[in-house]
Amino acid sequence: MLKNYKNWLIEKGFSAFTASNKPSTVFDYLRALKLVSTWEGKTIEELADSISEIAPMYYKSGIHGVKGRMISRSVRCSLKQFNNFVLEQRA
Repeated sequence: MLKNYKNWLIEKGFSAFTASNKPSTVFDYLRALKLVSTWEGKTIEELADSISEIAPMYYKSGIHGVKGRMISRSVRCSLKQFNNFVLEQRA
């Protein structure tokens, strides 16, 4: 599922690498998603099943809002995009 999410992000125009060929947004989002998976004690697939309930917990006003700011807010942004990805895949 992570590979599909990575490809989806790239298709949506998110950067995989910077101009100096260093990992960029896509890799930050993947790393952030793995962090949330660990924090929640869920696999990525289990996270996908409950993403609409979990994502808001990491938003600014959520119970994990501080964690949501980690990695330059990539946690929060990644969860938002992962939610969009899951919704699109299940449509």
